[in-house]
Amino acid sequence: MKIVPLEHDPLLARNYLNDRSLQIGHILPVGDSLLREHFAIGSSFLLLKGKAIDAIFSYQAGKDKHVPTARFRVVTDSLLGLKEATRVVEETAVAGEKLVVTTTVFGYDRKRLQALKALGYTVGASLPGTVSLDGRRFDHNILFKDLSAAYKVRPRRSYAKPGLYKPVEMEKAKTPKLKVRGYKREDRPLLDKFLTQHNVIRGIASGVFEGLYPWPLGDYQQRVDSGHVFPIVCEDELIREPVGIVDLSRSSAEVMQHSMGLGIAVRAEYQGHLARIWLGVFDGNTPALQLYRKAGFEESGRVPGWLQEGYVDEIFISLKLE
Repeated sequence: MKIVPLEHDPLLARNYLNDRSLQIGHILPVGDSLLREHFAIGSSFLLLKGKAIDAIFSYQAGKDKHVPTARFRVVTDSLLGLKEATRVVEETAVAGEKLVVTTTVFGYDRKRLQALKALGYTVGASLPGTVSLDGRRFDHNILFKDLSAAYKVRPRRSYAKPGLYKPVEMEKAKTPKLKVRGYKREDRPLLDKFLTQHNVIRGIASGVFEGLYPWPLGDYQQRVDSGHVFPIVCEDELIREPVGIVDLSRSSAEVMQHSMGLGIAVRAEYQGHLARIWLGVFDGNTPALQLYRKAGFEESGRVPGWLQEGYVDEIFISLKLE
């Protein structure tokens, strides 16, 4: 077998991928942009058997907080191709002194899931019901392999010692006047400023030093513009600046369009300000009540007299945050 960069024949790679698009969560054929999203130029490779592709795989070394890890993606129908691709990935990871390699498999792809397990991979997490295909729900599996045994001398990562980067004492904002509103493009510089403060960035998956950005400059706004991220912000009206952000992000995989990821970040001076949140729900709105109760909300009382297809109670529910 021979390994060449994907750019050696991107058209052949795209045709091969389109015949196996369910392995990356797509039902319809993928174009050049989706090919680059899943298999970026410079970090993706073709495993050739003669002139035919036996596997496509990518390798991405972890950065910042993920520096001890590497992640990869493999598309193949061949057990031999999977075995060879993971061997190359693991050798590359060991050369870069990575301790763990990770990959993901959709739950409907049972054959590949079992094959990876046979190669020493462990299912570290399964996100239940986040994948949908043919009217059925499946898990999204995140697998890993510990590479510690490959080292004669274990790489030292002293900078990752727990508690090394302690929180900085911050004076709490006084009497803030908070409101929730839609995200605006001009919010981005102000959000970047508080997201890179030590107490905030130490809790998200990118770097621990003040001044590092949690994502490449411009990348977040591009994802908002393309409809992959949906943010709202909390603003302190007294200073007219955003002090918190909540967003939902969706995967480009067609089999994951019914599930989203949740992101939350709060400016350091405003953390811990809310002790309780509450809301009212009309009696009979069973789906909403079930959702809030699953999230930990408890009923605080009922007030009668609301007109909602007849007279109904308004049910007040609350969630303690401290």
